[in-house]
Formats: sequence, structure tokens, C-alpha cells
Amino acid sequence: MPHDRATLPPRLAPAGDLLRSFKPLADARSRVLVLGTMPGPEALRRQQYYGFPGNHFWRIMRDLLAGGRELAYPERLDLMRRNRIALWDVLESCERVGAADSSISNTTPNDVPGLLARHPGIHTIFCNGTTSARLFGKFFGASVATPMIALPSTSPAHAAMPYARKRELWSIVIGHARSGRPPKSK
Repeated sequence: MPHDRATLPPRLAPAGDLLRSFKPLADARSRVLVLGTMPGPEALRRQQYYGFPGNHFWRIMRDLLAGGRELAYPERLDLMRRNRIALWDVLESCERVGAADSSISNTTPNDVPGLLARHPGIHTIFCNGTTSARLFGKFFGASVATPMIALPSTSPAHAAMPYARKRELWSIVIGHARSGRPPKSK
């Protein structure tokens, strides 16, 4: 029996099949939006944002917001909501062999402008890594006025930067999320 592609869950697909990102995690309390590029194979398999255990995203958030306490995935999502951090990806779909962002092709963006219109409290966007920032600029640079800040990738592929430095740089997300509006530029 044939399936409508839209009803199939995202998965690790062979080359030529489209991978699809998750629905956004955002609500009326959201103040910042963290944009990844596209979930990797393990994240897609687990159906979890930043689902690869070697990715530093959840470790950073745990250290900054939960006192280092390990959290189950539903608790992690609740932590994001309580701290006014929305999650999504720049890409709605793409083709990719393996996990490397460098192997992404045939891209379709998510409706980031639509998300921002539905959640007007979001005042700052943080891109997780250079590919996310580059694609954000390509697709939305001229149409999104919300400030965007590129942060170092939390991916284990970005191993050149020590964890402590990544955590330090990512702490800016927390300050912005706690602010009702974007902090003034210095």
C-alpha cells in the first residue's frame, strides 16, 4: 500500500530520499529560537532534537539550566519551554548521506518567518553552527528582521573547540531568553 510521504515519520533515508525535520518546539513564552540545520541520523531515529549522545547541546543546557542534573528527553523539552527557548531547524527537508552537514543537498527551508509571526515574543535567533547560519542567511537574510547570532556547533564534528568554551559561548542564549527584549548592542 503506498504511503503519502508527508505521513511518514522522519528517518535515516538512503541517498535520494528526503529527510524531514521535526515540528518546532515553541510557544507563547518563547523569547529565543535556536536553529539547527537538520537532525542527524541518530536524532531522526530517536525522534529527538539533538538526539546523538555525543552532541553537546543537551549537556550545555543541562549545565546552564539544570545544575548538571541528567534529564530524560521530555524533561529536556520542558526545560526549554520553562526557560523560553524555542527549537527548530533551518531546513524542513533535504537529502544527506550520513550525518555531516557538508553532504546536505536538495534543501527546502522551514517557514521560519511564519514561526516568528506566530510567536512574536521571539526576539533573537541563535544558529547552531556555521551551516545553520549560512542557510539561514541564504533563505531568510532579506526577509527576517529578528537579530541572528551564530554560535559554534554543538556537534561532535566541531571537536576543535573545547566543551568549556562552547558552554561559555552558548551561555548568551540564557541571558537573551531571560530578557523580555533583546539586550542593547554595546
